[in-house]
Amino acid sequence: MVMRLFVMRHGEAELMVNSDKERRLNARGKEQSTLQGTWLKSTALDLDKVLVSPYARALETFNQINEVYEQKLTEKLEIWDGITPYGDSGVVSDYLSVLAEDGVENVLIISHLPLVGDIVKEMCGRNPASFYPATVAEIYLDGKRAEVIGIKYLGKF
Repeated sequence: MVMRLFVMRHGEAELMVNSDKERRLNARGKEQSTLQGTWLKSTALDLDKVLVSPYARALETFNQINEVYEQKLTEKLEIWDGITPYGDSGVVSDYLSVLAEDGVENVLIISHLPLVGDIVKEMCGRNPASFYPATVAEIYLDGKRAEVIGIKYLGKF
């Protein structure tokens, strides 16, 4: 049971709207998402599953990445309420274990702070990443062992 997991925070979003769920990507966030999509495509080659928060900015991040993949990720998309900002990292970890047992090898999660950091900590025992917008942590899972093998940052912070 081996899996490569890519935990991504959505791209940079606008600051003020009616609700947090409705916040959309700004122009920089769209660019960040496209650049990370290009990197992901070169790194992950073929994603088996993409788990995305139902919040607007996460869905837009997915759409930018899906354009890089020429819409081939649409059939691999799962929109999941469990990965909104205050989702339960333990539940996410359990679900990833089920996916790994089912033979899913490359997974992208597009979510939010603080959950993205919580997922990395849950899986690896620590979180070495600062999750700026569009940051991706790459995790290698082999049975019970999980290790962060790369962190991809973009832009000026």
